[in-house]
Amino acid sequence: MPAHNEEQRIDRTLHAYRAALPRAGVRFLMALDSCSDATPEIVGRHAREDRRVHVFEYPKLGKGGVITETFRRSDAELVGFVDADCATPPRELLRLASATARVDGAIGSRRHPAALLPARRPFARLLTSAGFANVVRLLMRLPYRDTQCGAKVLRREVVDDVLPHLAARDLLFDVDLLAAARERGWRVVEVPTVWIDQEGSRVSAMSDSRRMGASLMRLWLRRRLKAVTA
Repeated sequence: MPAHNEEQRIDRTLHAYRAALPRAGVRFLMALDSCSDATPEIVGRHAREDRRVHVFEYPKLGKGGVITETFRRSDAELVGFVDADCATPPRELLRLASATARVDGAIGSRRHPAALLPARRPFARLLTSAGFANVVRLLMRLPYRDTQCGAKVLRREVVDDVLPHLAARDLLFDVDLLAAARERGWRVVEVPTVWIDQEGSRVSAMSDSRRMGASLMRLWLRRRLKAVTA
């Protein structure tokens, strides 16, 4: 679970996930990305209460950077990540884990016709999200409606295989991960999800869209060059 300055939401999220996933074999790896608020203290309290909670603190690496580094520290049979705001309820992550039992990986999709979004997303975010998703499908030739939903589960062997081929450490990590998995022949399916938009998002529809667009072009160029030189 990547987290950067989530003191207002991380406590509720961890309580929900710990309660919904009570089995001893489940571990919660908290990837803290250069937090300057009370997030480390809140997560540390959960770690003291529950030995399944493990805390990893990093310098500013970005979402993709902290997920990559924490994936390397996990030896679990199924490895997944989810946003710290609890927009994805715990039962939805369990559904992805169940789907992964039949394939190589599963990702949540807010844009699937069967997805359920109880809270209406701001129009600007809906518009930029739809535009970005369409550009990703066209440019990266990926079949997914929603690469950016913050809930994904993969088999251990998939993670070990694709990690050396990833370069994105920002919000384009998801696209890089899915593109690498597809290139290497792994089957990752898209599953409709329940997704509850949360207050307090630091994602800016305009500035983040421009930054993600530039990152997407860099990712596309890197993969094109790799294909040409292979």
